[in-house]
Amino acid sequence: MKKLFLQVNRQLLVMMTMVVIVVLGVAGTTAPVHPTLYKNLKVLPQDISKEAMHNIMEGQFGDALGVHCDYCHLKEPGADHPDFASDANPKKDIARDMMRMVLKMNKENFEVQNPLIGDSLMVVTCYTCHHGSTMPDTKSTIPVVHDFGKPAPPQKN
Repeated sequence: MKKLFLQVNRQLLVMMTMVVIVVLGVAGTTAPVHPTLYKNLKVLPQDISKEAMHNIMEGQFGDALGVHCDYCHLKEPGADHPDFASDANPKKDIARDMMRMVLKMNKENFEVQNPLIGDSLMVVTCYTCHHGSTMPDTKSTIPVVHDFGKPAPPQKN
């Protein structure tokens, strides 16, 4: 009886050890959950870092459009900072549409794999059209050549 009891305890101990190893193995392979720093992101990735967000907002949007945060983000009178999560300013939705357009153009026309706003592989960026202004530059310095079976019009110097 004592021998049977020791054998059962040994089997139970081995099984429990195996269960613990499996549980720890699964827990060790599960990706850690990072708290999101930002609320209401609809185009930019939810897990964007503070540094990447700063580079995109100031280094790209700010420079490309010549604006500050409160151009797209609502800033209540007397507030120190804009409410970045608020959608009250309609320019924020315009900016989102423009980001989607830029991503689509890079993917479809320039074959950028998995384009991301702020990625150095992007061919078309906000600056491509805006050149530091809130309105896109519609006066191209590149001569337009129409090829409809006729010779190109003479270019003016």
